[in-house]
Amino acid sequence: MFGYSRSHQAQSLTVSLFERPSIQSISNHLSSNLNITNKLTQKTPYLYFFKHFRLILVILLFCLFTLSFHQPAYADTLVSPSFEIDMSTINITGGNKSSASYKLSDTVGQTIQGRFDSAGYIVKAGFQYIHSITPFTFTISNLDLNYGNLVPGTPSLLTNILTITTGSAFGYTVRAIEDHPLRLSNALTTIPDTSCDLASACTQTDATVWADNGRYGFGYNIQGSDVDVSDFVDNTYFRPFPIQDTDSPAVVMSKAGIATASAATVTYKVNVSGSQAAGVYQNNIQYIAIPSF
Repeated sequence: MFGYSRSHQAQSLTVSLFERPSIQSISNHLSSNLNITNKLTQKTPYLYFFKHFRLILVILLFCLFTLSFHQPAYADTLVSPSFEIDMSTINITGGNKSSASYKLSDTVGQTIQGRFDSAGYIVKAGFQYIHSITPFTFTISNLDLNYGNLVPGTPSLLTNILTITTGSAFGYTVRAIEDHPLRLSNALTTIPDTSCDLASACTQTDATVWADNGRYGFGYNIQGSDVDVSDFVDNTYFRPFPIQDTDSPAVVMSKAGIATASAATVTYKVNVSGSQAAGVYQNNIQYIAIPSF
């Protein structure tokens, strides 16, 4: 740009000597044929430079694309002082739809969703399955029942309530068992388990009427949701509890489908004779809630 005029040959020589080392250093990295590079350099040094500059730019862009392509993707729980989103996803559309005859909750456009299963496992992938993430819960309303003083020939009754929600389980069973019959805490004397009325004895799996106050023992009745009403026909039908380490637990509630706060009331009945030894009798009743999948 600055200087004085020289002959055409001198100018060409000056440009060739100045440009060749600079361009050749680039060509040493990009080409394994130096003879071809030198010829290109001598004839069109600027064209050669821009061709290789463009090649370098393409390689650089490719490297940047490759680095960007391999960047990891992250998911996170979204929280603020007033809300928390445990599962976030970007979809085409979704929401709750309803009419007089149906209700529909849908998510459209989510990738890798659905139910996948094989021997030994089930995977439920996708936003819609968050509706099934409801805990399996089982509660007993009162864990400490005290009859107080018993009056011979006068039955005493106590109750508590079993409540169950299956959540993601598709059904459940509740079974019951006692550790032993009611017995004195410091002796082997017991109040025997009931066999109900003499006309039709009850068993651990078959409830019958227990209405005769001259029949003694301890047993239970259950009424409410998901109870076998063909067995516990009404509140006069009782069973004895199975005994731990001797018998299998007996089914008291069950359902094949989803249950939401299914509740049943258990009535515990005890009736003693005048010859029953005085003292504090006790036992433990265990309820086992088992989800079905």
